[in-house]
Amino acid sequence: MVPTAYHGFFAGCASVAATLIGLLFVAISVSPHKEVGRRAPLSFQVQAAVAFTTLIDTLVVALVALLPGNNPGYSTMVLACAGISSTIGMTVLALRDWPAGRDRWHLVIIPVLGALYILQLLNGIDLSLHPRGPGPIHRQALLVIVFFVIAVQRAWELLGARDTRMAAVVGHLVRERRALAMVPTAVSETTDDATSTLPEQPGHGAKCSYGVPSPSTGGLDGPTTGALSS
Repeated sequence: MVPTAYHGFFAGCASVAATLIGLLFVAISVSPHKEVGRRAPLSFQVQAAVAFTTLIDTLVVALVALLPGNNPGYSTMVLACAGISSTIGMTVLALRDWPAGRDRWHLVIIPVLGALYILQLLNGIDLSLHPRGPGPIHRQALLVIVFFVIAVQRAWELLGARDTRMAAVVGHLVRERRALAMVPTAVSETTDDATSTLPEQPGHGAKCSYGVPSPSTGGLDGPTTGALSS
């Protein structure tokens, strides 16, 4: 029941999604993280889950849309509910193992993905009510493109590639400048502490009261000299 004009688009999406899913498994297997599964870092788990769920969503949506005489609205709603459930699971993991520092930026995709799945659910309801209308199927095609972009970006980060977004680059440069500015301060504080703990040494011209030879008499100063003279 999908318009014929969209058959080529969904056929291409199905082939691309199947290929990217295979490449995703390869990317996870060669990722720089030694530990996978529950022991893997939270950011790694979120990136892998986002890439996998979005690709599966686009693959199933495209395949169902190619079935003759089928209403893709029902399958779209089921996939949207599954995506929302996956998003809730990722949220629970993030709240349990809340990361520190810049790793929090990897969790921004969770609410974004949840909002996209809610839009897909609403569009699936509209598509089930108006299967022949061009509006719902066109919006679903746009969601498929957005899911592709998110999946490719997450897979790119799984490989350990550097994030080249403007916000990420600027944040990295700011952190480097702060680190360089703190180094001279730390060195000066360490030097001052080391100097304050050194023992005081007597001056070169000072002499002790007992048992020190006197340069003028060649003898001993103080009480020791008096004892010898007596």
